[in-house]
Amino acid sequence: MTTTPSKHFGYIRVSTVAQTLDRQTDALATKGISADDIYSDKISGARESRPGLDALLKVARAGDTITVHSLDRLGRSTLHVMQTLADLEEREIKLVSLKDGDQTYTGATGKFMRDMMVLVAQWEREMNRERVAEARAARAARATSGEQVAGRPRTALTAEKIAAVRKRRAAKQSVAEIALIEKMSRASVYRALGGADKS
Repeated sequence: MTTTPSKHFGYIRVSTVAQTLDRQTDALATKGISADDIYSDKISGARESRPGLDALLKVARAGDTITVHSLDRLGRSTLHVMQTLADLEEREIKLVSLKDGDQTYTGATGKFMRDMMVLVAQWEREMNRERVAEARAARAARATSGEQVAGRPRTALTAEKIAAVRKRRAAKQSVAEIALIEKMSRASVYRALGGADKS
C-alpha cells in the first residue's frame, strides 16, 4: 500500500483588510511553499471563525507541516492559539514559526517554548494597546486644556482675551483683523465670540 507524501503548507493572516499579506507570503515562498498551498485570512484574530485557517485544517494530515510567520498569526486570543496548537500536536501535524528561527515545536521542551512564545506575543499586544490608550488619553487631555492635537496650539481663551475680542468686534473690526492683532486663529476668535458671529 502506498502512502501519501507529506505536504508543506503555509498560513498567513493580517488583522484588517487594509493590511497586505505580501510580506508574509514572500517569507513563506522563500521556504519553497507553493502559493497554492498558502492559506490566508484578512480578519481580526479576536474573532472565533477564520475561514482560511479552517480550510487548511481540513486538508492537513498527519505528517504534514504548517509554516507561519509567527505563532501569534494563529489568533489574537492566547487561549485560541494554544487550542489550535494542541489540535495540531494531537493530529501529528508539525508547526514551524519563521520568526523564531524556523523553530519546530515538538516534545516537552518544544511545547514549553511554544507556550512561552504565545504568552510573550500576547503580552506585547496588551502593552501596545496600553500605550495607544495612554497616547489617546494624553491627546484628549491636551485638547481639553486648550491645546490643539495637530497643528499650532489653540489660544487659551482667558476672560481678558474674550473681552478684548468682543470689544474689537463691537468696534466693527473684522475677524481676520482681530485674529492678526490678537495673534489668534480665526477659530479662536469665533470661539471668543461665542460662535454666533460668522461674518
